[in-house]
Amino acid sequence: MPTVGEEIGKLLAIKAKEEAKGRSHHQRTPAVFRETSLDTHKTMQAEYFGPSIVPERKVLPTRLNSASQRATARQNRAALEALNRTSQLTASGEVRSVFVPTAEQMPVCAAAMERRANVAGSEWALIDTLDVTLYLNEKEAQARAIREAQARQKAVLDRQMSQLAQVKAAQEVLKVVEREEVNTALLLHQAQTRQRLDSQRVAALQLKAEREKMLSDVRAAKEAAVAAKRREEQQQSAAVTAALETERQMAYLATLDAREAAARTMLENEVMLAKRKMTELEQKRQDAETSKRMAEMMLAQERARDGQAEAIQAAVMARAGRAGTKPMDDKRALLEREERLIAEAAKEAERREAEREQAEAEKRARQKAEMLEVNEELKRAKALREAEAREAERRARAAAEAQSAAEKADAQRAAQLSRQRIALTKKIVASQRDEAHIKSKYDDVFMTERERKMNKALLDQARTTVGDPKQLGAIID
Repeated sequence: MPTVGEEIGKLLAIKAKEEAKGRSHHQRTPAVFRETSLDTHKTMQAEYFGPSIVPERKVLPTRLNSASQRATARQNRAALEALNRTSQLTASGEVRSVFVPTAEQMPVCAAAMERRANVAGSEWALIDTLDVTLYLNEKEAQARAIREAQARQKAVLDRQMSQLAQVKAAQEVLKVVEREEVNTALLLHQAQTRQRLDSQRVAALQLKAEREKMLSDVRAAKEAAVAAKRREEQQQSAAVTAALETERQMAYLATLDAREAAARTMLENEVMLAKRKMTELEQKRQDAETSKRMAEMMLAQERARDGQAEAIQAAVMARAGRAGTKPMDDKRALLEREERLIAEAAKEAERREAEREQAEAEKRARQKAEMLEVNEELKRAKALREAEAREAERRARAAAEAQSAAEKADAQRAAQLSRQRIALTKKIVASQRDEAHIKSKYDDVFMTERERKMNKALLDQARTTVGDPKQLGAIID
């Protein structure tokens, strides 16, 4: 059950809340006159940023020296000249406007003025004027009703406050008696609580001692296990280190053996190559001598045969008692035959020489391929050892590179999406700006015929009540 003080507090809170509102929640929010004119203060820049009115005459003391008077007059003249330069004063000396449109801004100003005139004289403006007028009348009636209701409520609250004060005085006597009873019960409860806390403290101390003993045992066992594990890990590490050292020594020895074998192979190949070259030179010399002897032998045989033929022919001609040109022809044929035989022998020697050179080139190519194969085998073995040595580092670096690549890809995708959203937003804003510029003068200003028929009753009532559209201000709560 709430006390008297709580009830008084609730009533005071309700009263303060109602007084702070000043209105009922049944108030109607009126339609506001729609101003859709262009933002000329944004589209046109101010021509002159100085004072917008003629400077007021300063109140000066009656006694001034000549220097102060001249300074004041000079300041006033400078201000008036600045206003005249910017064409802000009309013929009557009144300030026209801070904004002076340029030639490029004149179409925007004309469109703004035309739209403003259309909006101010439209049927919508007339309906808005009627709506605001009705709202103001309704607001005044509601305010009057609220004031009367607040006065009635205040009288009721005052009566309730006096009644609560009487009840509060009677309850104070009961509170004294209840306070003494509560104090007695509290002392008894405190004594029982102290006794219970003492017993709980003793039990807690015993439990704490047992837990500390258990923790010490667990800690000792854990330390022993850690020490044993550390010793085992050290032994394993020493064994692995020794095995790695042995493997490295074996690999080094194998490398030395391979290098020595390669060196021996290269030396043997060089010796064999030198011997082969000497043999080839000797063979070439013998072939040349053989070709020369064969050519000389064939030439001697041809000459012997030619000599016999000449002798026989001479004997025949002598017997015949006549002489002719046949010996000369035979001599010429013999010379041509000798030249042909010599040329054929030279071609045969060149052919055999080409065959020997080709065979030698093939041998050298095979030897070079074998040496390259041995070198490649050594290189592959070395690369395999280096790859095994770098494998651990590569695995450690691969995880970091993968994570970095993933983060970079995510950042690039986010940046791409952001750029796409920005481009789309710019495109939409540009299209909306163009559409708004086209519709800025006549869009949503006048009523259509269908709207006039639908709002005929409102228009008749507005013409009867307010006459013409007006700019009425209303504070909307």
